[in-house]
Amino acid sequence: MLTVAVPSFALLGVAAAAVSSFAAGHHGGGHPRTDAASTAVHQRPDDGADGTAAATTASGATARTATPAADRARRRAALPRRQARARDVPHDVLPVAQRGLSAYFGETGAHWLSMHTGIDFPVEPGTPVRAVTDGTVRVKWNPSYGNMVELTAPDGTQTWYCHLSAARVTSGAVHAGEVIAYSGDTGNTTGPHLHFEVRPHGGAPVDPLPWLLAHGLDPR
Repeated sequence: MLTVAVPSFALLGVAAAAVSSFAAGHHGGGHPRTDAASTAVHQRPDDGADGTAAATTASGATARTATPAADRARRRAALPRRQARARDVPHDVLPVAQRGLSAYFGETGAHWLSMHTGIDFPVEPGTPVRAVTDGTVRVKWNPSYGNMVELTAPDGTQTWYCHLSAARVTSGAVHAGEVIAYSGDTGNTTGPHLHFEVRPHGGAPVDPLPWLLAHGLDPR
């Protein structure tokens, strides 16, 4: 009768630990790590190592299971706050806080080469000028408009802010209500004010007053 010698589980554990130790030493600069297998081989039966390891493993599994659920709960709890903040963010605002206009679109006279192409807000120099819509801005100089900011909205509509004393944002994306410049008295002007224009798709100017009113904004 042929007898086959089966290696004991203890010896297999020692061999596995030796392989594991070599792999760790190869990747870790010659400092073998003490892993669960090697610890189990040298643990005395009365140490209770198996129970501790099982408890630790179970605890880790519970933590891993609970984390996604906790994240989902936090996201659900934060949703109303995010929605409230989104409602509070203005989507369209007037370019200055002060209401009242000193000149309207289409007026003619000695102050303009042909006709007035925007509306004028009679504000003091240094008044904060805000983006009327979301979009991207760029700063320009024009002999007539002076220092100016062009804001292009996502739909292509351009709003121009002219005769500025300084620009706060010189390029890039901005949001409605963000201060982008300060009013001034640069270019062809008889006094400090903000000249505001609306140009759909960057084309010819249109009367800003009906455009603002259509957006729920009345500058008068």
